[in-house]
Amino acid sequence: MLLTILLATHVLSLLLWIGSLVSITRVITAGVGEEPAVQAKFAALARRIYRTVSSPWMGIATIAGFAMIAVAKGAYFRFGWFHGKLTLALVMLALHFVLGARVRAAEAAGRTDGVAPQMRLLQLGVLVAAALAVLCVIVLKAMHGA
Repeated sequence: MLLTILLATHVLSLLLWIGSLVSITRVITAGVGEEPAVQAKFAALARRIYRTVSSPWMGIATIAGFAMIAVAKGAYFRFGWFHGKLTLALVMLALHFVLGARVRAAEAAGRTDGVAPQMRLLQLGVLVAAALAVLCVIVLKAMHGA
């Protein structure tokens, strides 16, 4: 029962975390071509989403994931699909912190034009990593029966 609750918490927090990362990239790119004052507002909004939505849900997803590993007494490490998922989770964490650095830079400069192309690339990276994680968990897990 505890593992089911942790899994539900993990999945919910992942959805909210990934959704917030995509939202941040959309907010930053929406300011492209706008007046500097408008760009500064978009950058500040992106930073607020990063601090109040994205980072907390990232923390909850990470804690729930480690808790599931602990409750299962490390059994996940015996499954081949888990290594791919764990690798992609680390990629997602790296993307999260890179995105945070870009958002802080945009807020400090009061402009979004300079980081908008990077945000589009980060958005693609987030979505690809999330899709590959789903592939690892669902398809590979089903193929191996674990």
